[in-house]
Amino acid sequence: MTALLLSRSSLEALPRAVGPLRVALAGCGVVGGGVLPGLLDRADIALIGVLVQTPGKVRSPEPAPELVVTDPAALLAREPDVVIDALSDASLSLALIRAALSRGIHVVSASKQAVAADVDGLSALATATGVSLRYSAAVGGGVPMLETVQLARGLGSIRRIEAVLNGTVNFLLNRLAAGHPFAVALAEAQAAGLAEADPSADLNGRDAAAKLFLLSRAAFGPGARLPDRVQPLTAAFQPGPEPVRQLAVADCAGGQITFAPVAGDPLFANLPDAGNAIRITLADGRILSRSGLGAGRAPTAASVWADLTDLLASRVGAGADGAEL
Repeated sequence: MTALLLSRSSLEALPRAVGPLRVALAGCGVVGGGVLPGLLDRADIALIGVLVQTPGKVRSPEPAPELVVTDPAALLAREPDVVIDALSDASLSLALIRAALSRGIHVVSASKQAVAADVDGLSALATATGVSLRYSAAVGGGVPMLETVQLARGLGSIRRIEAVLNGTVNFLLNRLAAGHPFAVALAEAQAAGLAEADPSADLNGRDAAAKLFLLSRAAFGPGARLPDRVQPLTAAFQPGPEPVRQLAVADCAGGQITFAPVAGDPLFANLPDAGNAIRITLADGRILSRSGLGAGRAPTAASVWADLTDLLASRVGAGADGAEL
């Protein structure tokens, strides 16, 4: 599994298809900006459009002017094979995903809120139109959490999931434990590109709740629901002597997001600032675990590339049979 993750996160190791894959990028902020350089460098990818909401904004890297559009319909009118959804607006993201799937366009999404809002409907739409909906980047950043759940399901029934799912909150908890005031810790997270200008989805737990829902659905089936209890992180939080994590826990009966001491649990207690981790317990007692970076441009962009790699690989295989992706 480690070798797979390393190869999937390396642009040089991506398979080379015959003929360019037409890709449209929606969003050019933290995540989209991390994906953009690779799209421009690949000979087997033709970047045909970049959707932005504020065209005058300074970006690094800056897409070529002829690629930039501000209307989702104009992006889809360029007839991409794949849309990469890296939008920060969940409602806009959801509408774009639906429109793309309806037109028979593959979608790779990093928007956990959009996918979680209608994952069953979106999955059914993708099946009906014969395309793929992939969202590894929506859960776990650079940690292959959905893939680990799928691996676990292949080994047997899953009893329980425990995870740290929000790298931003983990960063804040580590800073608070080191004595930093809440406002200072939050400013540090924003300066590091780990928190949005509006960090409410991280702080109120909605981000972790959406991720846990998607993991629960993958583990326990379409009957999974959003967590019953979600505990927010506020400026009133007072760290104690033991390390505390925002712990997401789920089984077939439901889930919750709470702050829990983890001193005796090295998987969670030793997580670095933007770390994420998951532990899956099977019905027979076997345990699978993974950990790594869960927030920021590089790990999330790597997960987007992992999904795009799978599409490129399937395109190579389809091409060998004379078919198209």
